[in-house]
Amino acid sequence: MSGAWDGLIVLGLLIILLVLGIRRLRPRMHIPWTTGGIVVCFIFVVLLLWAWSNR
Repeated sequence: MSGAWDGLIVLGLLIILLVLGIRRLRPRMHIPWTTGGIVVCFIFVVLLLWAWSNR
């Protein structure tokens, strides 16, 4: 298995943990964004960091 697939698996697991954490925190505190918006923002930040590390 190549490193690209390993990174994709780790990113998928991080997204799952992020969604579960948001759903658990939402009843306790007000989170102004939807879960999908937070996940899209998280993926965008991860891709930006990946692009920055490969320059």
